[in-house]
Amino acid sequence: MTTGSEQGGMPEERRVLRGVELEQAMAMIEKSQQLEGHFPDAEALGRARRILEGTTTYDEAAAELEEKYGFPILRRPRPTRLDEAEHARRQQIVDEARTSTALEGGRASDEVHELQDAWVAGDVTLEQMHAAVRRLHPSTADERDAGGH
Repeated sequence: MTTGSEQGGMPEERRVLRGVELEQAMAMIEKSQQLEGHFPDAEALGRARRILEGTTTYDEAAAELEEKYGFPILRRPRPTRLDEAEHARRQQIVDEARTSTALEGGRASDEVHELQDAWVAGDVTLEQMHAAVRRLHPSTADERDAGGH
């Protein structure tokens, strides 16, 4: 069985596991982690199970870890790139945002420009870019949302 998920506008086909095959894969994951000196907890094993079952994607699981630990998680490279029209659309959005900021007398940091360029290239999703920008430049709204004052 395969499941299709969206990743940057491109469908991703992957095989999902069930029954004995799923249990064997989970046992292999747990044992290989133990052999490397890691002892995954129920949360980590549950995340691996959801990926194998097809109820969550690798990128969704990575986003959970990014939220939990507060730093970027290695993403799988996408096997396909954006088509020309989508690349042009994204470049126009970034160009307009940079122009608008410049007209107001500002400029985004080099790190933000790198993130924007990665989004234009299709290397990160819009959500990943926004999350990374907020980590680089937190606002007072972020502090309020996190329970700070």
